[in-house]
Amino acid sequence: MSGAATWRQATARVSRQTPYGAGYLWLDLDLPRGFVVPAPGQFVQLLLPPSRTAALLPRPMSVAAVRRRGAGLTLGFLYAAVGTGTRALAALERGAAVEVLGPLGRGFPLDAPGAPVLVAGGRGVAPLLFLAEALAASGRRCTFLFGARTRAHLVGLAEARARLGRAGGRLQLCTEDGSRGERGTVMALMERLERRLPRPAVVHACGPHGMLRAIARWGLSRGVPCHLAMESVMACGTGVCRGCPLPRSPQAKAGFEGAAAPSLFGNRDYAMCCTEGPVFEAHDLDWDRIE
Repeated sequence: MSGAATWRQATARVSRQTPYGAGYLWLDLDLPRGFVVPAPGQFVQLLLPPSRTAALLPRPMSVAAVRRRGAGLTLGFLYAAVGTGTRALAALERGAAVEVLGPLGRGFPLDAPGAPVLVAGGRGVAPLLFLAEALAASGRRCTFLFGARTRAHLVGLAEARARLGRAGGRLQLCTEDGSRGERGTVMALMERLERRLPRPAVVHACGPHGMLRAIARWGLSRGVPCHLAMESVMACGTGVCRGCPLPRSPQAKAGFEGAAAPSLFGNRDYAMCCTEGPVFEAHDLDWDRIE
């Protein structure tokens, strides 16, 4: 529980906005010199000017890609236009300004020992695309399990194939209706492939909380480390508003450092998703109390 904050606020410009199918879009934002390169699993807060949206609060967005551009950066995002803020974001054209705060939170541990197994559920694929690319750049081969309701909801599939191909990674697909890959949930796919997964394995996952709960319990029962990217209502992204608590497990409560913890972290009973996460280890949280 240490480390100085490296986030900053900067004005970005839209350089690309592309429909991705099933209501999803890919957004590229160009950021100026000095913005710190995010790590896979970290997020940023995007805020539009009042003239663009009635939404008062910024929107937390997982980073799906990072590309250096001269002295600056281009950040890529895969998102669905489902609410007031994201619909306004989807209406932006090339050159439009967006305020970006970040990078924020704790990402996936790239140096975690073991053969990486990436598990994505639906739109949870976004940060795992970035993670797959980072692992490929370091020469680490990973297994990527990707599940969704239907084939149309396997958004980012082409990106996943491309990034895995750079390091000879393996992609396994499933859909709940059987329209692509195996029929069933990604958790069921993981259980079917368990004996074929590389050992020792380390799991990195993002998706609905129900999926993450099942993966956490699977890992805890088998002694397999699992790093899980959580979602919550993160109004500020920095721990100030205290609006994104997640219940700690009994083990985490016992080990909480109390007064020695950074002031923008949570307390003994609750962790702040934005500062202590969004990536947590399976044993950090009380999964019986997470909705």
